Amino acid sequence: MVASFTHSHGFTNLDMPGWLSSAKVFFRNFYELLLTIAFVFIYTVYIDYQHDQRMALISEPAVNDFYFVDYYQIDPKSDHQFRYLPIRVMSIEGQQVTFKVGNIGHSEKVSITKHVKLDAAMHRNFYRLEKLQLSRQQLQSMAEQDIIYDIARPENIFVNGWVVMELHELIVD
Repeated sequence: MVASFTHSHGFTNLDMPGWLSSAKVFFRNFYELLLTIAFVFIYTVYIDYQHDQRMALISEPAVNDFYFVDYYQIDPKSDHQFRYLPIRVMSIEGQQVTFKVGNIGHSEKVSITKHVKLDAAMHRNFYRLEKLQLSRQQLQSMAEQDIIYDIARPENIFVNGWVVMELHELIVD
């Protein structure tokens, strides 16, 4: 004798309602699309968060901040081929910010780590002799125009694991 699990409404206890079955089929057929949409959404939120963080650091510069810039946009007489380089905040006096300008440029935007790897910032010729002075308004404008494309604020003498300054240069609040 075979047991019957059929009820008066016509489906067994093991059957799913029609809408749930349809949803299961939809997710099985389109999970890749749904994952892609979720990834794009999360990535967009992350990019917005990074932008907000960068703008917050721009609005409140601090000594020893590293800005990664398209220097050719700042100084058209500079080398257009190796235009992407770091600048480091040395002092802030009112609305004026003074920078040391990096001496080692790249031909394309590179990560913070690529700029400072192998403790490059500790090399004697990492910075140029001349200084750069910009106003806070100029910094804000440069960030909005993507001339400043990344920022790092060291909490100690390291950025992403690489030494970027001498211990005596560290400013503790």
